[in-house]
Amino acid sequence: MTDFLKNGFLFISLIYSVSACANPADKNSTIAHGLSFHNSLLYPENFTHFSYANPNAPKGGSLRKGVVGSFDTFNTFAPKGIWADGSYFLYDPLMVKAGDEPYSVYGLIARQIEYPEDFRWVTYHLNPHARFHDGHAITSEDVVYTFQSLKKRGPPHYRHLYGIIDNVEALSPTSVRFSFSEPPAKSLILRLSQLRVLPAHYWQQPERDLFKATLKPPLSSGPYRIKEFSPGRFVTYERVTDYWAADLAVNKGRHNFDLIRTDYYRDDGIALEAFKKGEYDLRIDANPRSWSQAYKPTQTGKAKFIQEKIDNKSLGMRAFVFNLRKPVFARRKVRKAISQALDFNWMNQHLFFGMYYQAYSLFSNSDLAADKPPSNKEKALLAPWQDELPDMLFTARWEPVQTDGSGNWRNNKTRALQWLKEAGYRYKNKTLVDPHGQPLKFEILLTDPEHERFVIPFVRNLSELGIAASINTVDASRYINRIRTFDFDMIIHGFYPGITPGTELKNFWGSASADSDAGQNLSGIKLDSLDRMIDNAIMATTREELTIYTRAIDRIVLWHYAVIPQWYLPYWPMVYWPGLQHPELAPPFDNGLSTWWREY
Repeated sequence: MTDFLKNGFLFISLIYSVSACANPADKNSTIAHGLSFHNSLLYPENFTHFSYANPNAPKGGSLRKGVVGSFDTFNTFAPKGIWADGSYFLYDPLMVKAGDEPYSVYGLIARQIEYPEDFRWVTYHLNPHARFHDGHAITSEDVVYTFQSLKKRGPPHYRHLYGIIDNVEALSPTSVRFSFSEPPAKSLILRLSQLRVLPAHYWQQPERDLFKATLKPPLSSGPYRIKEFSPGRFVTYERVTDYWAADLAVNKGRHNFDLIRTDYYRDDGIALEAFKKGEYDLRIDANPRSWSQAYKPTQTGKAKFIQEKIDNKSLGMRAFVFNLRKPVFARRKVRKAISQALDFNWMNQHLFFGMYYQAYSLFSNSDLAADKPPSNKEKALLAPWQDELPDMLFTARWEPVQTDGSGNWRNNKTRALQWLKEAGYRYKNKTLVDPHGQPLKFEILLTDPEHERFVIPFVRNLSELGIAASINTVDASRYINRIRTFDFDMIIHGFYPGITPGTELKNFWGSASADSDAGQNLSGIKLDSLDRMIDNAIMATTREELTIYTRAIDRIVLWHYAVIPQWYLPYWPMVYWPGLQHPELAPPFDNGLSTWWREY
């Protein structure tokens, strides 16, 4: 912990430009046009556009997308319901996250941010031209209403995120101040800066409930609004031609399509065939079989589609997730033994066409990963919790299960059987049973039938150990409801924190989230050491400090065998019809679709 934190201060690397005409409300405060987690902002105060956006991109035409599933609400603040694709972006935020910086935000509704040296408060100065789609000005009262509503009645992660903000007040129609009860983390200020502002005059009407799932198109403020939809079948958004922020630097060259339509399909096979028939324009296709076989050139050698791997620096992984709330997974040796049955190399060669990279960390594809044995600093950091952590954590790096890809996993099987024996299991009629004679069995809950093809080999290997694992594939609605109530044994889930992770670590792995209704700690892992490392990571003030804590988090979760990492992709697998264009420079921390356009 740095001296700044010991003294009760937050040192935050905010690189800013002070406006010559600005008059800070506090003589010791600074007015900034952007915030950065790191040492410098890429863009100065007078920048004209993000470098990955083409300011001369033509406006017009349409973008048609396809997704699998359904939807039953446009209200992304409701704790229940399945959001329509694109509905998250109906509301503009205070500030916009740049796609080519690890963690920096720039002004949108808030044109400037003001803060004192000790960060006891932060004030957002709103753009006086900011408007909702009905012409009402976006004011500080709307910001106050949004914050207070989400903190009081919003989904649990809002209460966790905003817990140390003890007051918000409108200083004027265009200035709103947030005060903190303790020194705030960098990530909290940056996340707060991305607060989507709601229209108080709309949601305060007695017939409306901000936290109720509804298909009534809401009054919004973003670059697009809902034009038409059919529940569960499609939704079309139209570009707002008089959008107040169209010419701001953060939007120049973005939001170029007049119409964006998303069609919904029952499964990915049907969606793929619809794409090949031209029913929609673009797929992000991480299905190895489709990527390798579905888009081959015609007999004349002419490619019908454009396939492109767009490199990214996003981090994370997909994994099998144990629900540690279930007694069957109470013992670490059992979880460790089960992990041995995942033969990634065989699956990658025989099922995935070599497309995937084996995940080795919660932060795969990043410098935050614990890809080496622990340093002396990490050992000292974790020493107070040595009793609740395995000895191997202090001497070696955690590594995923290795095989030669032949399908022969005899050595791993032998180790797994030994750990199961040590956990108290024995064979009875070719089935593993515990000391009470209860068989070792569990269900793997899926929502995508395509996933069955690689889960089946995993289940087959488990059966060789005497473990009865079953597969249950349900529709999206049932799946979401079961996940929200933690009604599962094992699932497949993607963990993709921001490139500079903060409060999402608490959501993914924190004890409070494990106990919350609809919490995001799906595994249910609860360890004091993990909670402390998460708190430290959230309060980190430099990349070096953050890295020490994320590597400790990585080791704790993986050596605890709360998950079985599967794979990651260091690129966006884009497939699209000719006519769509994008800038040559792609943002490394975003898929960049907001910068695409149609060329005629």
